[in-house]
Amino acid sequence: MNRIMRSKSIFCLFFFLTLTISCFAENIYVGRVVKVSDGDTFTLLLADSTQERVRMHGIDAPEKKGGQPYSRAAKDYLSSLIAGKTVTVRSQSRDRYGRILGVVSTSEVSDVNLEMIRTGMAWHYSYYDNTEAYKAAEVYARKNKLGLWKDENPVNPYGWRKR
Repeated sequence: MNRIMRSKSIFCLFFFLTLTISCFAENIYVGRVVKVSDGDTFTLLLADSTQERVRMHGIDAPEKKGGQPYSRAAKDYLSSLIAGKTVTVRSQSRDRYGRILGVVSTSEVSDVNLEMIRTGMAWHYSYYDNTEAYKAAEVYARKNKLGLWKDENPVNPYGWRKR
């Protein structure tokens, strides 16, 4: 009887450990960027010829809808970094629209998300992320009045969408 209880306990422990690990599993997507929609969203063509929309984790770029200042500059800068290139997207989830939510890298830039914030092309999306490097990059861009921080009164995209 003791042996059966021990076996069940070990099985339960293994089952819950596996379940916990899978909840935090990171998915890796590699593909070619075929379209940049705006400063934080693009379309990725995977090796099996399927396309996935990707929303960059931890950043929020100016909105093209409604003509938010710097929206075109953000899209153009992101395009210069990733359009037509092979990228890797590290993701732990999807957003409510089904887009892959991830951190993007290329052979030239190890964290494109960070680069967008550091150059003043996007805000750190602190409502949903607490990455210290992203916080510091926004402080740097603000202090040096880079990109959108040149504007007298920049409105973050979250506030812009709420209008």
